[in-house]
Amino acid sequence: MNTTARITPLSDFEIDEKYLAHTPNETLIDHANLTLEYFYKIINAKNMKILIDILIKKISDQNFELIKEMFVNAVYLHDTGKKNPYFQANKMKNKNEYFKECFNSTNSTAHSAYSSDLYIGYYSKNHIDKITDIGEKTKMLFILYSFSYQIAKHHGKLNEFAKYKDSEKIPQKYWSHLNKYKIPHFEFYILNKLLFSLLISSDYYSTTAYKSGTAFDDFGLLDEKIKTALRKRFDTYKNGIKSASGINEIRDAIYNEAQNNLIKNISKHIFYLEAPTGSGKTITSINLALRILENKTEINKVFYIFPFNTLVEQTKSVFDNIFGGSLDAEVINSVTPFSEIDENTQENEETKYNKTYINRLFFHKPFIITTHVNFFNILFGVSKEDNFPLWQLANSVIILDEIQSYDNNLWMYMADFFDKYAELLNIKIIIMSATLPKLDYFLEKTTNFTDLICDHKKENFFQNSYFKDRVKMEYFKLLDEITIDELFEKFLEEYPKYQKILFEFIKKQTARDFFNLLAKNGFENIYELSGDDNKAYRHFVIEKSKENKPIIIVATQVIEAGIDIDMDMGFKNISTLDGEEQFMGRINRSCLKNHLYPKVCFFNLDNANKIYKNDNRLEYNLKHDEFKKMLENKDFQSYYKAVLEKIKKTQDSFKNGLNTLYDSFEKNIKHLDYKAMKRCMTLIDAQTFTLYFPFKIDISKYKNVKEFQNIDMEFMTNGLLDGEKVWNKFLALNAIESFVKKEVEKSKINSLMQFFTFNIFKYGSERPFLGENINGIFYVKQYEDFITKDGKFDRAKFNQAKECEFL
Repeated sequence: MNTTARITPLSDFEIDEKYLAHTPNETLIDHANLTLEYFYKIINAKNMKILIDILIKKISDQNFELIKEMFVNAVYLHDTGKKNPYFQANKMKNKNEYFKECFNSTNSTAHSAYSSDLYIGYYSKNHIDKITDIGEKTKMLFILYSFSYQIAKHHGKLNEFAKYKDSEKIPQKYWSHLNKYKIPHFEFYILNKLLFSLLISSDYYSTTAYKSGTAFDDFGLLDEKIKTALRKRFDTYKNGIKSASGINEIRDAIYNEAQNNLIKNISKHIFYLEAPTGSGKTITSINLALRILENKTEINKVFYIFPFNTLVEQTKSVFDNIFGGSLDAEVINSVTPFSEIDENTQENEETKYNKTYINRLFFHKPFIITTHVNFFNILFGVSKEDNFPLWQLANSVIILDEIQSYDNNLWMYMADFFDKYAELLNIKIIIMSATLPKLDYFLEKTTNFTDLICDHKKENFFQNSYFKDRVKMEYFKLLDEITIDELFEKFLEEYPKYQKILFEFIKKQTARDFFNLLAKNGFENIYELSGDDNKAYRHFVIEKSKENKPIIIVATQVIEAGIDIDMDMGFKNISTLDGEEQFMGRINRSCLKNHLYPKVCFFNLDNANKIYKNDNRLEYNLKHDEFKKMLENKDFQSYYKAVLEKIKKTQDSFKNGLNTLYDSFEKNIKHLDYKAMKRCMTLIDAQTFTLYFPFKIDISKYKNVKEFQNIDMEFMTNGLLDGEKVWNKFLALNAIESFVKKEVEKSKINSLMQFFTFNIFKYGSERPFLGENINGIFYVKQYEDFITKDGKFDRAKFNQAKECEFL
C-alpha cells in the first residue's frame, strides 16, 4: 500500500473543531489524524504496504483503488459517530453552545454503530451507487459492510457478521451469489481480521499517546544492525560447542542440511524440520531464523510457539545462554510478569506503567516466546486483546514446536490457515518435531511447503544408531489390560538393573495409586509428577533426577515433552505412537548410557480411548505389529499417512446429510462468522474452575526457581512463602485505580499465585462445592485435607469430599 489512498475529509461529515474525541480537549479531527499517523507508522515499520496491496487485489483487481481507500478510511473514520451531540454533551462534557440542549438527556450516547452507519452512507452514496454493473455493485456493497463491521465492533468483540444490519439483508444478498462474485474466502477473512487489528491498534496507540503525552515509535522490531550482532553472537556460541565427533557429528550434519535447504528454498513460506529427539532442533531452528533474517530484509520479528510452559521457560534459558543481553526476548503467557521499563529511565510512574503494558499488549519485543494457545488466539480470537498483535505476525519468522500435540481434529483446518496466513502476510513458518505430521497432505496446492531434511538423509539420520538404538523397546502383555500388581511385579524384575526409572501413566489416579504402592513397599527417593504439581515441585523433581543416585519418578503425560530429564529405563502405558516416541526421548537422552542397555517397557493398563477422546491416532497403536515396526524404525511418515487419511475421510463425511464437516468450516469463513471460527479453532476447550489453596511453601528446598529468588519479604512467614499473604496482595489490587497499573501488578502476583492454584473440570456445575468466588477464583480457606506435604493437590480426597457433600 502506498500513501496515495485518498483520505476522506471529516468536513464531508460536517465535523469541525468543536467536536471532541477525548477529554479534556482532544478534538475529533486531531484524534482521527493521530490514529491515521499510527496506522502508517505500523504499516511502514512492518513493511506491509505491498502485502496489503496484494491482498486487496486478490479480492478485486477491478475496484482495487476504491477498496484500498475504504480500507484506510475505515481506520480514519472510525470515530465519526462521536459527532453524536448526546455523546458530546454527556460523555465529553462539551460546553460548546451547540450541545447545550443535549445535556442530561437520556438519548443514546453510542458512537461506534453510528460511525459505521456514517461510513456506509458516505461510500454508498459517493461511490458504490455509481457502479452500473449490478453484480459488481452488490459485491462492493458487501465489502463495504464487512469493513464497516470492524468499525462497529472496535470497542467490543467480533461476532457473527450475519447478524449485522440483518434487516437490510445485505449479507444474504451476497451469500446467495457467493461463487458468482469470486471473492476468495480465506483472503477476505484475513483481510477483515487484519483491518480490525490495525484499526483497534492505531486507535489504542493514538488514544494512549494523547492521554499520557507519550509517543510510541518502537514496535520491538529487528533492524540490520541487531540482526548482524545476533548472528555474530550465535556463531561464537556455536563454534564453542565441543568437537564434531560422535553424536555432535550427526547434529552438525542435520544443522547443515537444514540450513542448505532453507537457503535453496528461501522463497517458500512453510518449512518442515523433522529430526530425531536429541538432535539439537532448538539450536538448528535458531540458526534457521537468523538465516531468514539475513536473507530477507523485510523480515523483522521472530516468534517461538510451544505447547507447554515448560518448553517456553527452557527455550528462554537457551536464548539467555546464547545471546546474553544482546537479545531482547519476552516470554508471554499467563504466569510470567510483564517486562518492566528500566527503573533508571527518566519517566514518571504512569508513563512507565503505560509503556510496560503496551509493550506486552502489542508484543513489543523482537523475539517473542509464547504458547500455541496465545498464537491461536491471535489468529482466530474475537476480542481486542486477541487481535492487537495480529499485524506483528506480518513479515515474521514463526517457529512451531511439537505440532503433533495440537488437537488433530484441527489439523486439516490448520493446513489451510497456515498456508494462507504465511503467503498473504509473508510469514516464514518453521514446523519442527521428531514426530511431524505433514499438514500439506490436505492441500491441493503445496507450493508453499518444503522439507528442510530431504527424505533419504532423513532416513539416514533417524536410522543412525545414536537415535534408533539409543533405547530398546519391550512389550508387556499389550493385548490384555493388566493390573497394577502385575505391573509392579514386572518392575521388580527390572529394578535391580537400573538406577533411574521413569513411569508414565495416562490417568492421574493410576499414577497416584502406583506411587502409593511403591511407598507402601518401602521404596525410597520416589517422586510423583502430574498436572496437579506446581512449577516449583516439578523443577525440584527434575533437579533430583540429575543427581547421581537412584530415583523413581511416577508421572502422567506431563513428562512426554518439555521435561529436561535423562533416565535409564521407562515404563509407559500405551497411547499414541508419537506419544510413545516423545516418552522415549526422556530415556538415555544424552546417548551416554548405552552400556546400561536403556529400554522402555510398554504396557496396557488404562484404556487410552477413555482418555484421548475423539483422537484420530488411537487405533494405530502398539497392539499391532506394523506400528511396532514403525516406532522401532522411526517411520513416522507411514504412521501419519494413516492418521491423515482418517482425518480427511472424517472431514469429508457428510453431517446431517447436507454438508461435510469441512463444508461447515468453509461456510463459517465465507460468512465471516468470527465467533464460530473462534469456537472451531479453540485448542483447549475444557471448562474449568480455578481453586486457590493458601498453604505455605518451604522455598529453601527449591533451588533455581526464578520466582523464589529475591522474593519480597512481605510474602514470607517464618521463612515460608505464605499463600494467604500472596492472596491478600491479589485482593489489594482492587484498590488500584489505574487499569494499566493494576494489570502490570497483577502479572507480578500471578507469577506467585500459580504455585497455589489448581484447576478442576466443571462437569456442568455452576460452582465448586466449596470455596469463595472472588474475581473468578475460588478461595478455599480450609485446605488442609486437600494439599499434601509436598504441596500437591489431592484430587481424590477433593472428589471424595464432593461426593459426601452431595449425599
